[in-house]
Amino acid sequence: MTSQADVLLVTVTKIETRAVFQAFRDAAGADPRPEAIGDKTYPDLGTVNATRVWLVQSEMGSGGLGAAQQTVQKGIETLAPSAVVMVGIAFGVNLDKQQIGDILVASKLMLYEPQRVGAEKTLPRGTRADCSPRLLDRFRNADLHWDGATVRFGLVLTGEKLVDNLPFRQELLAFEPGAIGGEMEGAGLYAACQDRHVDWILVKAICDWADGHKAEDKDARQATAARNAAQFVLHT
Repeated sequence: MTSQADVLLVTVTKIETRAVFQAFRDAAGADPRPEAIGDKTYPDLGTVNATRVWLVQSEMGSGGLGAAQQTVQKGIETLAPSAVVMVGIAFGVNLDKQQIGDILVASKLMLYEPQRVGAEKTLPRGTRADCSPRLLDRFRNADLHWDGATVRFGLVLTGEKLVDNLPFRQELLAFEPGAIGGEMEGAGLYAACQDRHVDWILVKAICDWADGHKAEDKDARQATAARNAAQFVLHT
């Protein structure tokens, strides 16, 4: 297959997608050009620094119909990118050290859904997946020349649950005390790209704390987080 994309960006929500559109519209000097190929629509975001960038929007989560794994698989089959970057919003885990809008770059993912639920304790059995060393290097280098929102590199929790419950968030952190945040689609990104030997990384910014207060200033927080993540991906 002839590659149509150097980089494929993956979003989930309208806020995430519009933030990417705005960032790349300014850089490429043109509006996104959506192309319907098969049963998915792929906006062509243009060429930035000789890099052809396309986007695809997934449904929420990793494993359902139209969700991240299936969407990324189809994107790879259709556009043959050399790299896939998931960009958007996530929850943070430390109100003392993190802020709304901080950008989380996943050096690795912890898939928390596989568990052994015993009578006395629950033990994690999920994969800990390292992202592409090549892409991690590019994002770390980009951070050296970035003067926007704080960028944090580390392990990101990923699972199918939309977490807005402090005790559950703390339970997840007991599995991985060093985690920097969490989200819902990374497992699908990892599975699809690993299967096709395509480099991948996840870049999402903090929009809430998964503590029962997700609805407070939701639109403004999500817009800030989505904008920061999209701009850092463009910068990189």
